[in-house]
Amino acid sequence: MSLNRLAYKLPKELNTEVAASLEEWKNSNKVARLWQKDASLWSNTDENKWLGWLTITETQLANLDTLKQLAAEVKKSKIQTCAAAGNGRIEPLP
Repeated sequence: MSLNRLAYKLPKELNTEVAASLEEWKNSNKVARLWQKDASLWSNTDENKWLGWLTITETQLANLDTLKQLAAEVKKSKIQTCAAAGNGRIEPLP
């Protein structure tokens, strides 16, 4: 099986800036700080409102029963098309 591959090279100046930024992140232990939800990596104001994606796996696993219930109800209803949007919270079905 062959995969379609897409490759792109950054312009030299931009590539240099990206490489420098990556090196700074490495040298300043910023990846670990990101996983600790360290708001000082950015504006140090409202990052706690948008860093929830870092723990989405644990959040979803903690709500596995609710997700299974939802899946069963969707299957039972024979829904064929669905669009989802939301705030990332898992809430009990009515």
